[in-house]
Amino acid sequence: MLALVLKRLAIGIASALASVIVPAAAFPIMAVDPAPPPLNPPLVGFSFSPAAVPLDLDPVQALTTLLTTLQPDLVRLPIYWSTVAPSPTSLDYSDVDRLIATIQAHNKTKGSRHTQVVLVVGARNLVYPEVHLPDWLDTRDVHQLDKLLKTPSYRTYLEATYRRYASLSLLRAWQVENEPLDNASLNELTNGAVPESTIRWEVDLLRSIDLMHEVVVTTFNSSHVTLDARGASPLGWLYARLPGAKPAGHPAQALTMGDTLGLDLYVVTESTPLDVITSSTRIAWKEDTLDYWQGQAQDHGRALWVTEMQASPWFGTTGFTLDDLLSSALAYRGHGVSAYLLWGVENWIDSPEWMATGITAIGLLRGGRVGSSLSPHS
Repeated sequence: MLALVLKRLAIGIASALASVIVPAAAFPIMAVDPAPPPLNPPLVGFSFSPAAVPLDLDPVQALTTLLTTLQPDLVRLPIYWSTVAPSPTSLDYSDVDRLIATIQAHNKTKGSRHTQVVLVVGARNLVYPEVHLPDWLDTRDVHQLDKLLKTPSYRTYLEATYRRYASLSLLRAWQVENEPLDNASLNELTNGAVPESTIRWEVDLLRSIDLMHEVVVTTFNSSHVTLDARGASPLGWLYARLPGAKPAGHPAQALTMGDTLGLDLYVVTESTPLDVITSSTRIAWKEDTLDYWQGQAQDHGRALWVTEMQASPWFGTTGFTLDDLLSSALAYRGHGVSAYLLWGVENWIDSPEWMATGITAIGLLRGGRVGSSLSPHS
């Protein structure tokens, strides 16, 4: 534990010196120790957002059902600025505290697997529309999200949240923003991407308060490892301008910002038509990218997580199947990944088939033996 604290302290000092000597965006935070060994077995859990729960269910009831049925190691919870800041000068964490209390109650239940939390803090946060701002914030004349975040009320939200939960006994890690470097539309005019300098400032603020817990920064990546390698190369700017398929996401930048690179893996979405490339092919391609980014993370002294593993059909599509969930678990397990967080489990609550298949997938990711039948629905 002392070594971990000293590492975080050294990182904070290096970052502070960098802000004086050169611009933050030109001086990546440097790791001072080798990368931690991958967790074996890995942690397996899911993301949970009250905004994704079916309308007829109370979020606490929904979370209780998922905890009892899936027995996760981790649950990733959003702390929305839009929810906890009812006014520019007040904060109310009661909704977040109820979810945390639900996990604490689960941990006290005899026979339950101990569950920790990953708290996601920032205006870029889980579920659509990806950018979550308070209703009282005036966005009419602002066309860059970063300008909306340079307010005293936003810093107060960040700092108060970090201080409130830094000593939480079941806190495993923080996540600063969600896919912050990637495009997201706040409205028809406003770009929701957050500059590297802002993310580094938010991470530095967190480390000034909490040196004990790891910091995760997330992004999506390209469909194929060749595109990822091109995007991470010194000629990445050129590949982005050439005709044909282009690198996607910002994993090369994200892995320099925290302790852990979080990759979000989706294989069937509105932008991935199955009549061109099958889901099984896309899953195999994503498996190859895990090996590539685990190597990159190790070289930079970082750990690798899969922070969003598609575990449900993309909204408005039907192409992702039960078999795809199992195939993904089989393909992604191992590869030096220390944690897997399944995405879309709120949709399993009303589907016994998806829930049963999800239990099998979690077992596979933890390294359980494959039985004679992988499909509970068959």
